Amino acid sequence: MIGNDIVDLRLSRKESNWKRKGWIEKIFTTIEQHYIFEADRPEIQIWKFWSMKEAAYKAHQRRFEHPPKYNPIDFNCILGGKVAIDQYIYKVFTKIADNYIYSIAKESTTNYTSQIFNDIPKIQPFLLQKIAEKYDIDSSVLTIKKNDNQIPIVYINQRPSNILLSITHHGQYSAFVVSN
Repeated sequence: MIGNDIVDLRLSRKESNWKRKGWIEKIFTTIEQHYIFEADRPEIQIWKFWSMKEAAYKAHQRRFEHPPKYNPIDFNCILGGKVAIDQYIYKVFTKIADNYIYSIAKESTTNYTSQIFNDIPKIQPFLLQKIAEKYDIDSSVLTIKKNDNQIPIVYINQRPSNILLSITHHGQYSAFVVSN
């Protein structure tokens, strides 16, 4: 299982008021709040944890075909790049850049390819071409559709495949992660 999430830091600074009363308590566990308030850059720690939780949510939702229902407090960030939900733990890889934070959550056995874009319209054709190359098929037989639970599914010749895919976007950034 895989999931990903990206946070455009410029946009989050413009649109989010994470300092308002009760916001942090609603999203983050007591332990996560401790790490946020002890961090040299609390804002970066907030968006890192947020991105980790979102990526793990997508992987967990795909794993169990849950309908969309995200309660961030249920997803517990663990130092060392892990997120726990119920009895499941997802390994999370996070990249912190000047303008974005990007996280990929996965089960331990899932290998993947990922790419970040700062031009959202280019992602779908590029992604289909990458999948076609990887699986040695013609890109014209590939489509991506979301199922009833809003999970993106790769179709080959109008049939759902076993290729795992997660797509994210925020502000000027988008990214995908696809299983190998």
